[in-house]
Formats: sequence, structure tokens, C-alpha cells
Amino acid sequence: MSERVRFYKRRGFIIGAVLVAVPALAVAWWLGSPLFIDRVVDEPFPRAAMAVVPDDMTEEQVEEIMVEAEAEDAMVDEPMPEMPAPAETAETTTAPSETATTTAETAAETTTTAAPQPAGPVLLYQGVFVDGDSFHTGSGDVKVYRLEDGSLLLRLEDIEVRNGPDLNVIVTPSPTVAGRDDVRVEGHLDLGDLKGNIGSQNYELPAEFTPPDEFSVVVFCVPFQVVFASAEMRPV
Repeated sequence: MSERVRFYKRRGFIIGAVLVAVPALAVAWWLGSPLFIDRVVDEPFPRAAMAVVPDDMTEEQVEEIMVEAEAEDAMVDEPMPEMPAPAETAETTTAPSETATTTAETAAETTTTAAPQPAGPVLLYQGVFVDGDSFHTGSGDVKVYRLEDGSLLLRLEDIEVRNGPDLNVIVTPSPTVAGRDDVRVEGHLDLGDLKGNIGSQNYELPAEFTPPDEFSVVVFCVPFQVVFASAEMRPV
């Protein structure tokens, strides 16, 4: 075999090895790098969702104004207004029957007055992330709120979950999650990518979603079907 033939064979082998190695290294980096790289997300509670947004502003601008206003302390010290001197009035005598009637009418008005509805977001469900296993770990609070406009909001607060490839947030009707078979059951809801494995973040729930009395929220690795963290949700 001539030197020229051996050279071309050697070059072809090297080119083939490179063509195989580059995609393999890319896949290995995609799968393994998230385990060592944290993604921090810190979304504030969406106050703008409860406000009327003017036509010339965006929700982000409203949120910014509200946050700035909340950070400022406004002190007010108004003096007590001077009370006018009591006027002299003639003595009047109220009959006992009239007094009893007035008291009864006042009590009736108090009884028929409707109880005020709570203002602002209402916490409906809450839970705490626990580890999927000894390697896939997670912690932090999970809450579901009903906002003033009637929409539902899932909020992850101060979470810390081991990062991984293609992690999704899934709401499953399973009251407890022991493994992958409890996640993608009938009626589950995939909210998409986990925005960050550290911090706080918000997820809008569909208007037609009706949470059962007991359900779970799961951080799930889609390509390998692994539970990284789960939270059993209970009514408040």
C-alpha cells in the first residue's frame, strides 16, 4: 500500500472521528452542564395583574411604579381638628317603646349587611418542595393564588432545585408523587420550562383549570422522565 493511500485513509479516519465526536460532545454538554450551572430568577408578585393598566403604559411600567411607591415611606401627621362647642338643647324624653324600636331596627340593619369580600389576591393552596431522590433535590414554597380579576396564579417562592436538562413545571392531579408514573397522568397540566432553578417565579394557570382538593406540582426532567422535586398541594 502506497504512502498516498495510507495518508488518505488516515485523514478519512480523523475526519470521521471528528464528525462523530463533535455532536457527541455537544449532547454531553447539553445534558451535563445544567447540573453545574445555576439559573437564578427573581420575579416579584404581579401587583400589576390587580391594577388597571392605562392605555399609554405597559404592565411592566405599572409594576415598576408600584414597587417604587411601596419602597417609599410617607408620613402624615395631621392635628386633631377643633371640635365646636356643644349647643344648648332642650331636654327631650324618649318613650321606652321608641327606644326599643330604634334598637331593633339597628340590629336588623347590622344583620342584613353583607360581609365584605377580601381585597387583593387570595391564597387558595400551598405546599413545599421535597427531593425527588437523594441526587435530584429541591426546596421552597409553592402557592396558588386567585387574583382580583379571577385568574389563577402559581407562584414558586425562594426555591432551590438542582438544575438539569429541559426541566418543566407540571401540575398533576396525583395527591402524592412517588415517581414518573405519577406525573403525566390524565388531567395533568404542563406549564412549560422552569424559568430558573433558584429564586421566585410566577406561572399563569389557564382560566378553565379547576384545581382538585389535592394535587401536586412537579419539577420534571422531560428527556429522562425524572422527578427533580415535588410539592403536595393542600387547600388553605
